[in-house]
Amino acid sequence: MFERVATLRAPPPVLDSLPPWARPVFPDGLARQSAGVWAPLDFEFTLTEQARINQAAARRSGGTADTSLHFEHLLHSALDAGLTPPSEAVVLDLQSGDGMRSVVPWLRLLPQARILASDPASVLLAGLYGHAAAIGEAERVLCLVAEPAAAPVAPGSIDLVSGVGCLHEQDDPDLVLAAAAVALRPGGHAIFLAPFDGYGVLRLAYERICAESRLRQDEPLSDEIDAALRVLARDIAARTLPDRSDAAFGQLEQKWLFARASLEMAARALGFRDVRFLPHNDHETLYRDMALVQLRTATAHPTVELPGWALAILDGFDRALRPPVKRLLMLDGTAILTR
Repeated sequence: MFERVATLRAPPPVLDSLPPWARPVFPDGLARQSAGVWAPLDFEFTLTEQARINQAAARRSGGTADTSLHFEHLLHSALDAGLTPPSEAVVLDLQSGDGMRSVVPWLRLLPQARILASDPASVLLAGLYGHAAAIGEAERVLCLVAEPAAAPVAPGSIDLVSGVGCLHEQDDPDLVLAAAAVALRPGGHAIFLAPFDGYGVLRLAYERICAESRLRQDEPLSDEIDAALRVLARDIAARTLPDRSDAAFGQLEQKWLFARASLEMAARALGFRDVRFLPHNDHETLYRDMALVQLRTATAHPTVELPGWALAILDGFDRALRPPVKRLLMLDGTAILTR
């Protein structure tokens, strides 16, 4: 299935536990294999280090919450939109991280699939592999140390490409789309979860609230909330049609808010014959709810509230745009691309 072969550097337990579909051979004294693909895994970790990785992941997810369930719901919605990967599909997951947002959901959603999990950070893949082993799924997971646009797989060898929180972090997202198009077999699908330029509505709301606060002598915003809303508005502006020649662009961790039309145009130009979008939210209080989520994240105060007059401004934006329009001007969504 695969044409390219990569040298493997990994602890013996990793070599010993490779699944049959990726069993290594050892020509010239090097750990190589021809049935599957490994990129160099330059990590060595002990059980203590694995525990630290798992604890850090738990803290990021709020302690006990299983963050994979949220993303499983989103990926399940994409499958329900008409995707029909083969029962024993080969899935290439891009920028997998610790696997909780993508690999773990795919293991549950596609119980016979084999997953190539790729990420530039080998320490994250170490945590992913440890988790897969702990739940008895190591036979179905193979880790690749690779950038999203450079996973070492043969053209036309992949049934499903997925990228959760991947595309909008790239300097050039078209390179990732092009790599996905080459990797997919004809009829294969790529699924990308990404933020879209509907966040511009929230930017307008934040700017309006900050302007109104300057006129209110009785109940202005606190300095902390005012500063947080201004930062949020600037962040949205910086990621809407960003200037890639600007030095500040390289410093952005999340670089893009995508427009549906431009993303579809790029995908079709790269060989995808069908492009669909699934909005994640369209409910009546979308802008009020998202504003509070962003504000609480920005201030690190989980119970911070906006004054009533500021909530009324957000409610006005929510009333002005009904759910069908919110689906068009989506905040976050899934792009489904068919080869």
